[in-house]
Amino acid sequence: MSTAPPEFTIGSLYIAGFAQARAPHVGLIIPTSGKTGCLVHIRIDRATSDKWAYQCRPQPIEGDMFLSSLLKIHDISAGPITLDQLRTAATAVPPPDNDEFGECEAWMAKVVEQLHATNLIACTDVTGLVDEFHAFATGNRAYARRDKFPNVAVSQFCV
Repeated sequence: MSTAPPEFTIGSLYIAGFAQARAPHVGLIIPTSGKTGCLVHIRIDRATSDKWAYQCRPQPIEGDMFLSSLLKIHDISAGPITLDQLRTAATAVPPPDNDEFGECEAWMAKVVEQLHATNLIACTDVTGLVDEFHAFATGNRAYARRDKFPNVAVSQFCV
């Protein structure tokens, strides 16, 4: 297993990208250790509605074969964001009322806007951030392996 790079810090906030067929699945994660974190995201709920549903769950970081990208948008050194604060911001943004592919990225951007509006993060350009993440995550398919740590970078749009 490869080790975490220096850009990875426990307690910081990241946009997480998961490898899938068409485009990366997207969520937000706060690592609670080098091996796991708390992920907030939306997913299609086939069991009950066939529509997007909010989910908050533990997420493996090290050894996960789908998690390929972590883009840091808030470093813990600037002050912690608690899991409760992340969940509050995420639940303030309703999931889309459809089952169209790709809605997770737009939902994540709205959560980032919510985090910025409540002064939990400082983001200078959400559209630029989304474009930056998309370009970064698209090139990380080779990191979607159990023996590789996800590729980690720091956003130029969040301080």
